[in-house]
Amino acid sequence: MTTIREVTGDPNEFWSELSWSDLTSAEQNLWTQLGWNEENWEEEVDFPEWDDLSSEDQKLWGILGWTQSSWEGEDDIPESAEKLWEDLSSEEKAAATELGYTQDKWDDEEI
Repeated sequence: MTTIREVTGDPNEFWSELSWSDLTSAEQNLWTQLGWNEENWEEEVDFPEWDDLSSEDQKLWGILGWTQSSWEGEDDIPESAEKLWEDLSSEEKAAATELGYTQDKWDDEEI
């Protein structure tokens, strides 16, 4: 398992205190998987809370194994976050596609 620091307190506050360069490569890879990069990280846009996601997005991320606890850093990231596209189930691929992923994008952002 890769090293991701343990979040203490409010997750938005915790992560917003760090610049992209403060993140470990494992953390950068995880955030990249979630659609973040150095440019939008530094724009200081708050990462959406689980409750701010649409019910459809919650369902799609749920198919990929994410829960409110893992989304907010209270639990481990799901196994799908460490899989290559070819190792995802057909249901996981369909969910990832609905979330805007392609095989290339998923594999480039794989942890």
